[in-house]
Amino acid sequence: MKKEPLQFGNFTVTRESGKEFDHIRIKAVSGIWGVSFRSDNEQFERIRMMANDKQFKSYFESWITMVYLVSNGMPDLDFIGDFFESYNAMNERFISASKTISDEEDAKIIEEEKKIIEIKEELQEEGDSHE
Repeated sequence: MKKEPLQFGNFTVTRESGKEFDHIRIKAVSGIWGVSFRSDNEQFERIRMMANDKQFKSYFESWITMVYLVSNGMPDLDFIGDFFESYNAMNERFISASKTISDEEDAKIIEEEKKIIEIKEELQEEGDSHE
């Protein structure tokens, strides 16, 4: 990410160097709101990549706006309920999209790993006997 602020709608994104960690700071142009992510936070790299890829401009600006709206207001209980419903539905989509392996595939992988360990041990024993 460039050192000069990148602008996405009413927000700027900067990367700042620190003694221990770098930070990505997202701020409202007006200065009334901001959020930062340290380099040891997994969001740091995602944000850095999206901020520098024009393909994600619209998505990234929408994401920033959503974070701003949720964190800068006091939503009613219905909104909070709707939010968690949406969040749970998103997690379910992620879970269902992840590939699960069958018990047979799992057993095959375990057997292959055992063979690899056996071969390594045999090679180690051969190496030890030649010394």
